[in-house]
Amino acid sequence: MKNGQPLLIALLLFTAISACAAPAPAIQSTPLAAPTLDTSRIASMVAETVSALMAQTEQAQPTFTATPIFTTTNTPTATATTAPSQTPTLAASLVQSALTQQEDGSTLFVDERAGYEISLPEGWLAVRANEKEYLDAFSREESANEHIQQALLGVQNENPNIFRLLAIDTQPAHIKNEFVSDIRFDLNETKSISLTSDADLQTIAQEISATATTFRFEPDSIMIITAISGMKFGVIEAHAAFENTDGVEVPLYQKRVFFNAKNGTQSIVLTTLDELKESVLPAFDAMLENIKTTP
Repeated sequence: MKNGQPLLIALLLFTAISACAAPAPAIQSTPLAAPTLDTSRIASMVAETVSALMAQTEQAQPTFTATPIFTTTNTPTATATTAPSQTPTLAASLVQSALTQQEDGSTLFVDERAGYEISLPEGWLAVRANEKEYLDAFSREESANEHIQQALLGVQNENPNIFRLLAIDTQPAHIKNEFVSDIRFDLNETKSISLTSDADLQTIAQEISATATTFRFEPDSIMIITAISGMKFGVIEAHAAFENTDGVEVPLYQKRVFFNAKNGTQSIVLTTLDELKESVLPAFDAMLENIKTTP
């Protein structure tokens, strides 16, 4: 979400490169050290961001009729003693997407613009740029963690037509070594990807490598897979490492997935600690298996 005043954001920006499942191309790794956290500065940035966003919310009156964000759907019951079920819902936005909290703790993300829906697992905080849940996220209990605040601050100026969603792993056991795992959803409406060969994936890998800033990932594999549903995905796996403030090298793992959206190419990128790979990947892969396309 855009702010009235520019903010200096201490964010770990993650980019990926890749190569074939055969020996990966020789791309030199240049991992950069993680920045030292200034908790007082982060707190100040959060306060400034929330204040500015609140001011923008008050000034910007919607020109359309929409269901209020975080509305509650009450289901009548036969007896007065039984509490009605409640399903918090985030209304559809101007950039054509919606979030709904499910009864099992998962979050349903429907992207009408890209033409698909996907369920994020419980324990992941989902926010969209320029939407109310982004502002509300700063007041959530789990967002007291400075690393989660960093991740949130890092997407406030994203273009919501491209940056569709950020999901942050808020499980306490998964926040370590000054790092939080996240899943980023981006839509490129200017290009489509061919999944009949890995040629386009190779090109993407080279472009990512050329624009790497915070972490320079080394490719592990490129592959094209077909889900049980019949959907085809291009997959790039890569690894990197950074040095934390204690001088300890921390290995990272990234899985970047591409598929053809209604318009253009959709990418879903998981970045996590290498030591959490076995814990996080099953839920991520299951999430992909259950993607449903929409008209």
